[in-house]
Amino acid sequence: MKKLSLLLVLILMLTMFTACNKSQDVTPENNETEQPVEEVKEPGESETSNEPITVTIAGLKGPTSIGMIKMIEEKALNSDKYNVEYVAEAAPDSLTGKIINGDIQISSLPINLASVLYNKTQGAVQIMAVNTIGNLYIVGSDDTSSLEDISGKVLGMSAKGSTPDFAMNYILKQNNLSDKVELDYAADHATLAQSVIAEDTKVALLPQPFVTQVTMKNENVKILLDLNQEWKKATENESELFTGCIVVNKEFAQNNSEFVTDFLKQYNDSVNWVIDNPKDASVLVEKHEIMPNAALVEKAIPYCGITYKSANNIKDELNSFYQILFDSNPASVGGKLPDEDFYYSE
Repeated sequence: MKKLSLLLVLILMLTMFTACNKSQDVTPENNETEQPVEEVKEPGESETSNEPITVTIAGLKGPTSIGMIKMIEEKALNSDKYNVEYVAEAAPDSLTGKIINGDIQISSLPINLASVLYNKTQGAVQIMAVNTIGNLYIVGSDDTSSLEDISGKVLGMSAKGSTPDFAMNYILKQNNLSDKVELDYAADHATLAQSVIAEDTKVALLPQPFVTQVTMKNENVKILLDLNQEWKKATENESELFTGCIVVNKEFAQNNSEFVTDFLKQYNDSVNWVIDNPKDASVLVEKHEIMPNAALVEKAIPYCGITYKSANNIKDELNSFYQILFDSNPASVGGKLPDEDFYYSE
């Protein structure tokens, strides 16, 4: 009888133990924890795909940035998709490394530098438009009325390795003056302009609006020679003196064609607005520290050669220009002439 009772107790304990374990394994539906559903990404989609694309648009302090001043003021092209930053540097050297590295997507710069960068990057940079033509002058407090008059003198220069530098060297070479004129290079246009105003530099090559600046600041400083006319004589009217242009990172342009098209349209509109509204434009130029004095910018704008010409539409003229530079000094265009892919086409 005792054995039977002991057996019943054991069976009862075993039954209770099994039931307890089963109750732990079963979780009531209303206590279920909802598991997060992992988002399935499309092939090639990154975690930051919804973040705006950063675009840096750069220029130089001078005519190449004056032409886009309306865009700078309006922070044009900023949107949910694009975070656009506008910057202006004093000298081309400040831009080249960033353009090569892809840190700058669109830039205004000396037109010969566009070819140099195209060759240096194996075609990663393309020219989209010409934005300045014929804005170079020889100025000073010296008594000079012809190119031959600077023979035996020191000529102040700026932006070594840029279009004004190579254009001046070409003109001197064509007039057999290369060995008769000493070229003294300043760090940038602004530095040279101050030297001319102080009459520390007696004769210098400067672009507008720095030409207007020096003549306004010192009545002894005059425009001595129009380099644009000297260029036409030296080239026998084969070419205009193109000085500035707009380039784009090729990969960026391919991946953001609508943005680039919109940029070019708004740039063209900005150029036309500047030409039609020099007073309003000059105020913005001073505000954004492109030039320090609105009054001189207003006076200079008609002589700055600010323009907009699609590079693809004037390939023949540009090819002639680059050929002249190449024949004079191959290094001026990066060692070889740019090919057809150099020209951006929408």
